[in-house]
Amino acid sequence: MELSRINLNLLPALYRLLQSRSVSQAARALHVSQPAMSRNLAQLRELFGDPLLVRVGNEMQLTPRAEALAGQLPSLLVQIESCLVPSQFDPSLYDGRFNIAITDYISEHILPPLVAALYRTAPGLQLHFHLWEPSMIRDLREGRMDLAACVLDDTYDDIHGREVGQDDYCCLLRRGHPLLSDDALSLEDYVGADHISISGGGDKNRPLNSALAALGRQRRIHITVPFFQSALAFCASSDCLLTLPTHMAHNLLGLDEGLALEQRPLPFDVPRVQYSLIWHQRQQHDPAHRFLRQQFYEALRSSPFSRSGYNQS
Repeated sequence: MELSRINLNLLPALYRLLQSRSVSQAARALHVSQPAMSRNLAQLRELFGDPLLVRVGNEMQLTPRAEALAGQLPSLLVQIESCLVPSQFDPSLYDGRFNIAITDYISEHILPPLVAALYRTAPGLQLHFHLWEPSMIRDLREGRMDLAACVLDDTYDDIHGREVGQDDYCCLLRRGHPLLSDDALSLEDYVGADHISISGGGDKNRPLNSALAALGRQRRIHITVPFFQSALAFCASSDCLLTLPTHMAHNLLGLDEGLALEQRPLPFDVPRVQYSLIWHQRQQHDPAHRFLRQQFYEALRSSPFSRSGYNQS
């Protein structure tokens, strides 16, 4: 039998015919006319090369082929329906793994309450976190990464996402730094100082460097580190400047006043940094992925350590 000849609309008719052994009863069950059901039976007989229902006395009886189909058809219909109609997603029953790219700031300050909640509601959910890098766009495309919370400057046709906030930049200096003697940090002071750069968790340096390049200036990077906490420690123990998104600087300083750092506005304009939650279009309609990214989006929006939770006033 060629699959191209199979009309799936005939399967419910076949099920009712085999169940009731009556053309009229099958027609009433499917709310069609008796002639229409008779035509369905004729097509089924041609399709299977078997009469399926034969009259014996005053009753219709199933042929051996029809008996076999009657045993197979209920489970087959359930399988077809499950393929065509998405089932209701139940996180408590889900068992699967997701690879998620994040920054160390998100991992340390935003994720713990979310992961604790997911452990209760979806105990079979396995979360594997990785430090985000812009090259991971390829990992999203090729299925090695499922979700990313990151700073994203570019747009891609095959990458879906939701913006979770925007922010400005500020500068951190150690308490007692010579540049704090002035009321405001000047552009000359800024470019004349040594700087700390954070390499992990995405490209936060490019907007700064591009804005300075437009002014014919550039920073002198003296120390490069992968993580926020180590950058703060180096800044507190040296005369190097550290430039961070404002909400991160505010929150991190509030957590550890012993760092003895001061916060100042940048002396030049920089485009606002945009935070996004992104994924590949392949997973746009997957129920488990949709559940997970909604949980992440709500956490990134509502956490007191997020941009949304920071009140600049």
